[in-house]
Amino acid sequence: MTPAQRIAETLLGRRVLLLNHVSPDGDCLGSTLALAHALHARGQHAVVASSDGVPEMYRFLPGAGQIVTELPPDEPFDAAVFMECSTPDRAGVLAARAVGVPLWINIDHHVSNGGYGDLILYEPSAAAVGELVTPIVQALGPIDPPTATCLLAALLTDTGSFRYASVTPRTLRIAADLVEAGASPGDVYTQVYENRPAAALRLLGMALSRLEISADGRVAWTAVTQEMLRASGASMEESEGIVGALRAIGGVQVALLFKEEPDGIRVSLRGRPGVRAHVIAEAFGGGGHAAAAGFTAAGPLPDVVRRTLDAVERELAASAVS
Repeated sequence: MTPAQRIAETLLGRRVLLLNHVSPDGDCLGSTLALAHALHARGQHAVVASSDGVPEMYRFLPGAGQIVTELPPDEPFDAAVFMECSTPDRAGVLAARAVGVPLWINIDHHVSNGGYGDLILYEPSAAAVGELVTPIVQALGPIDPPTATCLLAALLTDTGSFRYASVTPRTLRIAADLVEAGASPGDVYTQVYENRPAAALRLLGMALSRLEISADGRVAWTAVTQEMLRASGASMEESEGIVGALRAIGGVQVALLFKEEPDGIRVSLRGRPGVRAHVIAEAFGGGGHAAAAGFTAAGPLPDVVRRTLDAVERELAASAVS
């Protein structure tokens, strides 16, 4: 029995809580929703929860409207699935709701995963956590079009539309199977990347106007402040994609977006091959994987920027030596 089959078998007959990480992306949301669909099809009780809700760009995913941000304190669960959470606290305030749940399942592909849980499906070489969830879903029964759409969104978004170096023949074979099961790559791409509100483009313009690049051209960064959100009419979730635009600059090895939030400065990092973005994030209590990582830091924005850039320089120096 494979680890995926064991997880599928173990979940049957249990009341399942599926937890997304904070600031959930398409991979995490698509994977939790797909697993929920598969469990519901077997008559199982499954609840998908996200401390930060669902960004607008992912609300098209089948079942997204049923994702909750709060849970009744007395609702019982027999299993908690931490999806793409390198540590339990990556699930945000809802992580506390898993305390006392007798079975924890840890499904992840981040290199910084702490190895917690009763059942672990961990593969850092996977291009997306959706790659790991697909065989679990298949073990539960045939994949229907809504489930296929969720899984394809997971793969497409976490691989840069299948452009990143993490993509393998397995990734493409799974994608082909999902298309055969009824998912449309064109529809998923359009919903995620070509359905943005005008306010999001105004915010992008403001962020690019603040673009800074290091003297050697290897590091690019910008910030999104609360004042920029008010001026553009955008929400912070509509800053999605800005850091990717910085990474596209020729010669840039590390791109950073600093987001001014009520609870601190959230930092998103993207790195090119050879740079370990997760190592930079871990220095501040965050995590992720080599190509993409993030963390939240306290302090004034200029101070967080300075400290982060110092950590980036240390990582660039270390990667040059190795």
